[in-house]
Parts: sequence; structure tokens; C-alpha cells
Amino acid sequence: MKGNQEMNTKNKLILCSVVSAILVVVLYILFHETGHLIVMLSAGEVIDDFSILSAHVSGHGGEYTFVSDLWLNANGAVLPLIVSLVYLLFYKKERNNTFYRMFSFFTGLMPISTILAWVIIPFLYLNGTAPLNDDCTKFLMSFSQIANPLFVSAAALVLIVFGSILFIKKGVLRNYIYELNKMKSK
Repeated sequence: MKGNQEMNTKNKLILCSVVSAILVVVLYILFHETGHLIVMLSAGEVIDDFSILSAHVSGHGGEYTFVSDLWLNANGAVLPLIVSLVYLLFYKKERNNTFYRMFSFFTGLMPISTILAWVIIPFLYLNGTAPLNDDCTKFLMSFSQIANPLFVSAAALVLIVFGSILFIKKGVLRNYIYELNKMKSK
């Protein structure tokens, strides 16, 4: 009986982790592309294609200003981060549900960790080795005309620290570790 219960707990944790991770990846892509879409529509662009499966949005036309061009490239990272931080603000640490805890862990972790690229890529940009089609690189091509790219690294680092503090203070990490330990102790 104890062996079955231990296996059920382990299987439940694995299933909840896999399903929540996949769901969070899909939601991240949706919010990332929607972030771009919002700016494209605000610039008057006609949308030709929006796909979560191939993770892209494309359109034509539109009139972009310096600021809207910056936002076009940044909002793919900013919108999922905002959604994640708002979700974390409303996180209920006392809720004892494995799926909720796993989903919340990945919901906080993914957008915060993707901002890490915005810390690293400005250094690569200054070195001339930044990935050409990356949103951060495209952002830096405009931003570097008015300021040092390392300001982007600093801002991204502040966002990561803020998100991590919220992630820890709200008990998301603690509950995730608790769920992992619960599996070991059975």
C-alpha cells in the first residue's frame, strides 16, 4: 500500500510538472506574440499571420516612431513578465494543490528567467556578437543611438531581482520545494 501511495505521489508530481510546464510555455508564447501584436496594431499595421505553434506574428504597413519601434521589440518580453508578476502578486501560498504549486512555479520562473537574455545580450551587442534576429538585439539597434546598451542590462537585472524577490516572498519557491520533498518523504 505504501509503495502504491509513493508511486501515485511521484506520478502526480511528474504529471503536474509536465502539464504545467507545457501550459506555461504555450501561455508564454501567446503573451510574447500578443505583446508584439499590441504594438503592431497600435502602429496601424495590418496583421497577416499570428501563430502560437510557430511563435511568430507578422504584418505589413504601419507607421512606427522611435518609441513604438523600441516597444515592438521589448513588449514580447515585457507583457509576459507583467502577466507573471501580477499572477505572483495574487498567489495564495496556503493553497495546498500540487498542480497549482507547479503551475505557479513555472509561471513565475519562465518570464523572469527569459529576461536574463536582456542582461547578457547588451554585452554581446557591444562585442559585436549579438544574435541578429533576437528581439533584444533589434531593441538595442535603436536604443544604442540614445544610451549605452548596458543600461538595458541594468534594467533587466533590476526586473530579475524584483521578480525573484516576489517569487520567494510570496512562497512560490518554498511551496515548490515542499512538493518535491513531499515526494521524497513518502
